[in-house]
Amino acid sequence: MQQSRRKNSRLGLAIIIGTLTIIGIILAIAVGGILLSGQLNARQDPGQSTLFGNSPHHQIDESQIDPALALASLGGVPHIEVIAKAISTNRPETALADILYTPSLTDQETTGGLTRLAKLYQDNPEKAALCLRWAGTITTLSPYLTDISRTDLFIQAGEGMLDLEQTAFAELYFDQAFLLAAESPYLQAVQRRTFFERLQKNYMALDNRQKARSSLNLSANPPAISSTLTEGPVLPQVSPIALPAEIQESEALRWQYAQELAAILVERGGNAPNANQQALQQALETEDEQKLAFFETAFSNATSISQQVDVTWAKIKWLSIKYRVAKNGYGLSLVPEWEETAEQIRADLTKTYEQLFMLDADLIVALPSATKIKAATVERLREEALAGELGRYPNYPEEQRRRQLLEAVEQYATSQPEYSITIAVATVTDPTTTTEHTMFSLVINPATENTEP
Repeated sequence: MQQSRRKNSRLGLAIIIGTLTIIGIILAIAVGGILLSGQLNARQDPGQSTLFGNSPHHQIDESQIDPALALASLGGVPHIEVIAKAISTNRPETALADILYTPSLTDQETTGGLTRLAKLYQDNPEKAALCLRWAGTITTLSPYLTDISRTDLFIQAGEGMLDLEQTAFAELYFDQAFLLAAESPYLQAVQRRTFFERLQKNYMALDNRQKARSSLNLSANPPAISSTLTEGPVLPQVSPIALPAEIQESEALRWQYAQELAAILVERGGNAPNANQQALQQALETEDEQKLAFFETAFSNATSISQQVDVTWAKIKWLSIKYRVAKNGYGLSLVPEWEETAEQIRADLTKTYEQLFMLDADLIVALPSATKIKAATVERLREEALAGELGRYPNYPEEQRRRQLLEAVEQYATSQPEYSITIAVATVTDPTTTTEHTMFSLVINPATENTEP
């Protein structure tokens, strides 16, 4: 293992804990899963992800999507309800499509869906492992998960990998949970005790008696670390924008036609008259025309960067729906013209994400202190990497953002000399492909603290 800015050596994978603040442990988990790859400097194909070799969208089998259920979200049903229904009725591809194509899902909702979905892929261990690794990536990069959620999710991912006999990844996630349980200032003693008890059993299952013994000792005497600070991101949160009545009517019409088409598909065993599909197609095309024109005008008329961010985020949500339609992500052909121009829609989505993160950069420059600017920069890069790794931000510049994120953390570390900063490289072998994956990660701790699994 190679390390830079190392003050104390560490076992296993280092992680980032806490939140971006001046006092306490500052940085929530940041880099981890962003940089898994078969070859560190290998040139990637345009559709490939550093994490898994292929964009997550390429893992969806559109022929196995249940159109009637998938259309429910086009008909106004909340995505989280569609995902839950798809999982409870054993329709994993429908749930997977809704998870990967929906940027408006919270990170908690996405990780929860992926961990449940992994259990549903019992007859497809490779896909089950992918779901767990996506969940691990979100847990590592998300600025929005609390440390108690992170610790629990890492343990869940590790236990799932243990069931799949992928012991290297299992230990990887258990080690991240261990460091959070040992060092996060946002966990209560009873929470730490519960986590260490679970970890002790899991390390025993891995036959790692040293880490099991450490977990047992810490479950009996949890570290006394606390903070009066509140976890949370630095950047302002996006607010929904008000749509004009004309567009609201178009949305309502699309919901109506989607609901009608879904009902007919159920009644007729998957068959529906062309008239119903054409009605939905027309509604989608009308809504698209109106929304794109409105977004352009609203962006131009915005009086602040925050308002421009809100408009851009609304456009991303719409283009994500449009791109899913173009890729038959609802299980059937809805707008043939969009299918023919899918790559252009993908490019439009990429451009809109680029605009979003450029606006975030403008917001960061206006923050009141250098420390907040450095912290928010790391947060923005984490968000961008996460959107890219989940396939929601197509063709995001992986190599460039990787370097920028590590540089941003270094700059932030330099401004915080009272903290011990470790940037580590670990290698994990995927037993299903015998591929070695390189993972970059980092941990920020008070220099006087050093707890190891």
